[in-house]
Amino acid sequence: MFLRSSGINAEYGQFIAELGSKCTMQPDIHTGYGCATLSWLEKHDRDTLKRYKHCGTIADLIVYDMCGLNESVISDHNAQSWGFFDEKTHSWSDETLVKANITFKLPKVLRFGSKVGNIVNDKYRIKLGARVNIPIGDLQGSVYSVLGNKSGRVFNYGTASQLVYSIRDEDDNQVLPHSVRRTLYTEDFNLLTAASLNGGNAINLIYDQLFHDKGIDYDNLMNEAYSKRNTTLTVDPVFLGERHDTRKFGSFSNIQLNNFTIGDIAAATFRGIINNLISMMEHFRGDQSAPLYAVGIADREIMQYYLREVIGEFILHEQEVTAAYGAILFDIDNEIP
Repeated sequence: MFLRSSGINAEYGQFIAELGSKCTMQPDIHTGYGCATLSWLEKHDRDTLKRYKHCGTIADLIVYDMCGLNESVISDHNAQSWGFFDEKTHSWSDETLVKANITFKLPKVLRFGSKVGNIVNDKYRIKLGARVNIPIGDLQGSVYSVLGNKSGRVFNYGTASQLVYSIRDEDDNQVLPHSVRRTLYTEDFNLLTAASLNGGNAINLIYDQLFHDKGIDYDNLMNEAYSKRNTTLTVDPVFLGERHDTRKFGSFSNIQLNNFTIGDIAAATFRGIINNLISMMEHFRGDQSAPLYAVGIADREIMQYYLREVIGEFILHEQEVTAAYGAILFDIDNEIP
């Protein structure tokens, strides 16, 4: 059987904090990291672990089955997102795993672009014998579909929101705030990402809770927001908290008699989404001259307005951005023979 990573809520916040303090190599480990889940299960539910022999991501499970493997494998991209991974040696940190009381066998780590095996069954309707490469990370695939193997910045607006910098490996020497995560990308570049839990979901919450039953459709809400784009109302739309600061939540401020209309609230929420990402970057100073690509806001004039106001000029990326499409492009360019 194959165990995948998942979030476990009960008492998890305190457990994560204690785990981070013991494992100083990666004190910013979060809910959903594979090694955090394994450490929890080792301590609280050994019976569940006894039912499994292997672990990995969902993509690793599919590759495991496609190729008829007898062990689980994982890319260095995804291993890094599991925590307790040594970026210098591209291997699990044995010392940290001991501190976290993880005895379960972790997947073998392969470099991105590596061959895993070949298709051995026809259930996937793919030609038998076709080469299968190690799955890369979702973030890396999504960014690659926009930037490819070059420097640049990506603002992505979806259910959540992200601001990503692709920078050359030799230039990646800054001490980063806990709100910015460094991830492996290509041979030449790393990604520095402020990944907020709050994005389109914040607008949807405002709409569903305050305006939906008032007969206002979503398009009208966008128009109202744009008409109030210079609002003095301030909204910090951190309604779901953030990974790096679980004690922080949303707020409204500077409320006045004339700035609490439907348009004001929506506009201030949109602006707050971008301001939150900027605050997450804190003292990080990336290359502000690098091209900025905006994803997911082609039909959001209000977001285009605030992005230009807060960050600067951008290139509107109107093509669909998916990790799957980016993964194909990535393997074409980075496949290891």
